[in-house]
This record gives sequence, structure tokens and C-alpha cells, in this order.
Amino acid sequence: MYKTHSNSPCFREKIETELLVVGGGVSGVAAALAAAREGVKTVLVQNRPVLGGVSSVEYSEGNARCVNGAYNYTHRNARECGIIEELKNANAWHYENGYSSCWSQVLREAIENEKNIRLLMNTEALAVTCEKNRIRSVSARGINSEMDYTICADFFIDATGDGFFAAAGAEFRMGREGKDEFNESLAPDEPDAKTMGSSISFRAIDAGHPVPFKAPRGAYRFETDADLPFRTHCNPRKGYWWLEWGGEVDTIKDNELIYQKLRNILFGLWDHVKNRGDHGADNYVIDWIAPITGKRESRRLIGDFMLSQNDIMENRDFPDAAAYGGWPIDIHPPEGIFSAGHPGSTPPFFFPPLYAVPFRSLYSRNIANLLMAGRNISVTHVALGTTRVMATCALCGQAVGSAVSLMKKYHCDPRDIFNAHLTEFRKLLQKNDHVMPGRPVPVPEDLVREAQISATSELTFGMVDPMGEETLFREPKSGLDPSDVPPEDRRQGQHILITSSRLDAIELLMNNRSSAPVEVTMRLRRDPFGEDLAVAAARVTPGERQKVRFDFSLELESGNYVFILDGKEDVTFCTSTAHLPGFFRKADGGYPDFNNMVFDILPPQRPYGVKNLQNDCGRPGKNSPNMWISAPGFPQSLFLEWEKEQEFDRLDLVFDTNLDEYRYNVVAPECIKEFSVAYEHAGQWHTLLTEKDNFYRFRRFDLPEKVKARRIRVDLLASHGDKSARMYGIHAYLKEMEP
Repeated sequence: MYKTHSNSPCFREKIETELLVVGGGVSGVAAALAAAREGVKTVLVQNRPVLGGVSSVEYSEGNARCVNGAYNYTHRNARECGIIEELKNANAWHYENGYSSCWSQVLREAIENEKNIRLLMNTEALAVTCEKNRIRSVSARGINSEMDYTICADFFIDATGDGFFAAAGAEFRMGREGKDEFNESLAPDEPDAKTMGSSISFRAIDAGHPVPFKAPRGAYRFETDADLPFRTHCNPRKGYWWLEWGGEVDTIKDNELIYQKLRNILFGLWDHVKNRGDHGADNYVIDWIAPITGKRESRRLIGDFMLSQNDIMENRDFPDAAAYGGWPIDIHPPEGIFSAGHPGSTPPFFFPPLYAVPFRSLYSRNIANLLMAGRNISVTHVALGTTRVMATCALCGQAVGSAVSLMKKYHCDPRDIFNAHLTEFRKLLQKNDHVMPGRPVPVPEDLVREAQISATSELTFGMVDPMGEETLFREPKSGLDPSDVPPEDRRQGQHILITSSRLDAIELLMNNRSSAPVEVTMRLRRDPFGEDLAVAAARVTPGERQKVRFDFSLELESGNYVFILDGKEDVTFCTSTAHLPGFFRKADGGYPDFNNMVFDILPPQRPYGVKNLQNDCGRPGKNSPNMWISAPGFPQSLFLEWEKEQEFDRLDLVFDTNLDEYRYNVVAPECIKEFSVAYEHAGQWHTLLTEKDNFYRFRRFDLPEKVKARRIRVDLLASHGDKSARMYGIHAYLKEMEP
């Protein structure tokens, strides 16, 4: 007996939902999670067998390391929070507990654990049905299941990268704007259809013995290193980001042609690495090649605002700031590997400040119920050079997913969020840990704002245990990386926070291995390259690990300062990797140095007070760490007290996962591991919740019933390694009071 299945009703399904997200990269995952957690019934369609796009196991071996963002170069404490930080925290925990290359699995678990999301994997969106300027449905096909879906929704998010919803008539651009249209210095003189190209990823392993390589037919030939200008290739293990081509053809229509040619380029490059010069690759063999291209650019859907180079470099203050970025304006040449110039932007690199992405760049200007997240948002070709990196895309995803919940609430479209509900929208992002540097959003309904708050201890800044040392003379830089150009002034320096009204002295732990005293000069400034506010000199006598005192005796305002040391031979300073927001080394090029000097400030500074928990910043700022840190030792406790009993049914705790330095496969030592919360009601203490294995920065607890309390106690019992307890915030809400 057999059955015929063609055209069987069980192979067709009509799905009615509130939101359809097409595209399962990090931006689509963040969008779907953000919407679903606010009660929006969501369908996520992904045309691949895994989630994560080019961060997935298909392209990057499933490693969150390639989910780059604002924190990768010059910016300090700039790592993206919210959903993308939550996912990275989970990835680190999985890795520490026996999972390798688990990023795609982390994303899938997050989606599948959300009750309001239906996930359709291996499903290709094929066509769009519209009425007037609104999308009504999308037809899709299950590649392996042979299922045909018609998905009807109220709202749609394009997270495909390629701007699939251009098929619905959404206005888009593809190519490069001319210099005059947006007055962009990095744009070509005339507009054209060229884009950045696509890359191919591979992995090589050491076989332990010489392995020959014979290039296959069709492989390109690179005779000498001169054929690969600016493209260092002495480390063959993880492939090369600059192995790129396709910007002069159509990166959508010609995708398979691009992949075929990239593979031939790869074989030619490997032939060069193995057979044409000594590249240290004799024992290496390619054991994996990505089956897909890593695409950087295709369509960009047009919103009510197009973000441009000048908006980014001038850090324009948008009232509808919905996300932020900080990656350099990194525009790859259309010729890819065949370009004679640098494979990234033509040096010198443009390093923007931590700029805002407006919400008006995240929805379509002519399709009323369409939003977008990822590399297809409303930006110019030049601006795409910085907004395209995945952590920035994830912030855009969380923003549009959150916006949909308000669109559902008010029965409105994206443009109405900007016109009528902007304050509520930005507050919703803030309350879900989507916090942007320097752009805090007040949340008046947070009960903690009005509480009396205290702690068992507060950390006073002081010398920490030294772990290494460095000279006052910087080591020369290779000059091979144009993104790492050192400044003209390469003197060593250290950023500090002053919380008192004066500075008496700075004591620095130093070594002098010469036989005679050496005089060292310290310059106090507001800016590393600004004017001296004061100068102090001190003699460093022969010896090791000695406290050297630089006297200032100044009255000054609290805030951020930096001291610069004039170089002297034979003198070194001690260093430590202790993470203390507000204190970091003077930059020496494009990459931050996470080793601080070991020093003390007199009088003692107390920047980590418990009152920091009551602001709306949620992350370090320029003039405050916005964090409470306890004195070393556990347990530590926080106490909140009100004049009269309060009522709440939601409690949020925000811990420190070190937003300055990302340890990709290690749970942040600074993160609190074990904690409990209790409340006092009618003179009795009651345990509200306990946690013994936390690894997340942001923890939300929706309580099963309202809690009445006049006092709350948070007991912090252990961290993942740090000696102190650390928190950015504690928030208590009554959900029915939320707008």
C-alpha cells in the first residue's frame, strides 16, 4: 500500500500571526525574541539549517567571536547590551561546560524556548502579497519538508540582509551614492552600482608533518607576496577576512558565481601560501571550507531617514535614537582581493564616536507595516561600512522587535511610534537592558529610584596586585595594520576618575633597575592630547615595586582626567589586568590595552558607591562608572528601604559581565554567580528568589503575584572569580503601572 502526497492538504498550511520575521541571522533572532517577550505572536522564517547567518556554524564554525560591534577598536566599555549580550553570556557558559562551536545552538535554544515564537527552519520565503502600501502575506516553502506556507501577519520585519521585501515594492538602493548627494568624503565622485564584495571562510589544521598541495584546475595564481598587497597571510589557521570578491557584479543574482570564483581564489591563495615562499604552512592542510559566502552588502531598504557619513562622524543627537554603533567606517573595495589598495577602507581609517542609529532608519518609508534590521537598513553605502557589523545589527533587531509590541498595543504603524510614542519606545528599550552609552532614558515607575539604598561595603580605589610591567617607551608598531596607526604622542598614559574636590598626589608602583635615581615627570590633563593642567616630578630610586609619589595639591572638579608620563630609560611601571570601569590606559592606536597601571590616588577616591545603582545609565559613562563594587570578600549585601510599604511584581538585577573586554568562551569573572533576594513584610523576612549558577548580565524576574515590602535585601554570595561583588542596577516595577 502506498500514498500519493502531491497537492495533499497536509502539505499546505496557512499561518495567522501578528509578526513575521524573515531571516535568522543575529538581527532576526534579536527581533523575534524582543517582540515575543513583549507578548507578540511571532513566526521566524530561516532559509538555512542553522541560525546566525555568517556567525553560524556554516560560515564561522559557530563562534560568537565574529559578532563584532562598537567595542572592537578604540571604544572602551562599549559592548552591546540587551539580547545580544544575553546570547553571548549563554555562549560562554556553554563553552565552559563542554560545548564547542555552540553559537548556532545557543541561538536556536533561545528561540525554541520562547513560547510566542514559531520557528520555520530550512524555509525559503518566495513571494509577497500586498494591498496598496501594506504587506498582507508571504508565501514560503519548506525545503526539506515540502511544506507550502502562506503566512499572514500584521507586521513584517526584513532581516534577510538582501532586502527580500523589495519584492513587495519597498523602496531600496543598491550600489554607491556619489560624493555630492550626502556630502560624504568617502563616497566615489559619481554614483555607480558597485558594492562591497563577499568572502569565503576556511580552516586549516597542523597535520604534524609536511603535507604537499597541488592546486586544482581553475585555481588563481599569486606568484609573490607583491600580488597580495596589504594582505598579511602568515597565519593560515583561521582563514583571511580579505579573501573577498564580487562587488563589481550583482551580489544577489550572481551569488553562486561569486562562491565558485571565491573557491578558485582560495585554492590559488593556498597554493601561494604552501608553494611560493616560506609562510610557515608546510604542515598545514585545509580541513574545512564554508559552503556559503559571507556577504557584506546588497540592497538597502529606504526609510524616513538615511543615515550618512556625516551623521555618524558628527555623532548627531537623534531624538529617536534606537541603536548605536562604533565600528570604523570600513568600506571594502569592490574589486576585493584584486584591488591594489588596502582590503578594508583606504587608510587612514575613520573611527567614529559611539553614534546613534535613528528609528526612522529602521522602517520602510513606503510600505506601512514593514521594518528592517541588519545590513539592509536605511543607510548610505558609506554609512553601511560601520552599521553592517553583527552586534550593531542585533541592536537594530531588538529595537524593531520592541517597536512591534507598541504597534500592536496602539494599533499603529512604525511611523506612528516616532510621531506619538517615542518616549515609551525608548523607555521600553532601556527597561530591557538595551542601554546606549551616554544616552540614558529615565524610567520614573522604577520604585528603586525613591528608595534609601545601602550596602555592606563600597570599594575604595587603590593599588591592586601587580601582574606585569612595561617601559615608559612604547614598543614600535609593525605598520602592517592601517587600523592601528599610533598617535604622534606615544607617551604612556592612564585615564582616571576623580570623585573628590581635590587631588593631592598620585602614587605609582615603579621599577628602576639602573644604579642611579631617575626623575620622571607626570602631566595631568583632561584629554590625552590636550593642555597640561598641572605637572609634577618625582625621583625613582633604584629598586623594584616602589611607590613613587607625584604631588599635585590641586582643587579640581570631579570627572575624568588622564596623566601622561615622560619617557625615561631603565624605568618601568607595574601593570594589572584588574577591570575597574573609569580607569584605563591611554590608547596607542586602534586596539585598546587592557593592562592598567598600578597606582593610587590621594585623597582616596570612591567612584563605586551604592548610589550608582539608582541612575538610569546601566553601563559606564565618561565621568562615572555607574556601578557599585563592594570591598573584596563575600558575602556582600544590598539593602533597599522605603518610608512606607511598596508593591511590585517585577524585579530586574543587572550585573557586571565586563563590557570592556569580551572573553568569548569564558564567563566573565566579574559576573555574580550566586545570589538571593528577600523582602520584609509585616516585620518578617521572606525569601523571594535564589540563584546558584547565574552567568547573565541582566536577570528579569516576573513574580507570580504582587509583593508588598518596605525593605528588600539582595545577598551576593559568590562571583565567577572576581574578589568583589559588582552590580549596575536593581529595578522594581509594578507591571500594571507600565504605560
